[in-house]
Amino acid sequence: MTATPAATHSTPGGAAFASAFADSADVHGIDVGNPALQADIASGADGRAHVLTVRNGTDEEQELFPEAFLPHGTDPLLFLGGASTTSERDGRLVARLAPHGIVRLGRIIPDDALTDRSQEHLA
Repeated sequence: MTATPAATHSTPGGAAFASAFADSADVHGIDVGNPALQADIASGADGRAHVLTVRNGTDEEQELFPEAFLPHGTDPLLFLGGASTTSERDGRLVARLAPHGIVRLGRIIPDDALTDRSQEHLA
């Protein structure tokens, strides 16, 4: 008898975000200011990969300005999956979540930015 191989699931965003989906990731719920939305942020143990996951628990489309919930960085937020659309309003990214939809957005903090942050306490 042959065993069927276990299903493998790819990491949203590929290897760059793998640490945010690892067992060692720091995952905690956050308040995004809208009771219709449930959100959490996952950060890789190395501090580079950060993923914001937001779920819409209603039958209506909901909006969110996601930039404020991820660490500041010069790189753009990356869409990692979900049922949403994004656009800009007043120069800010807006995510529109479909009814009962989910969105995953991520940001990678470059190594040099992490080094700069770790040196701030020495100044």
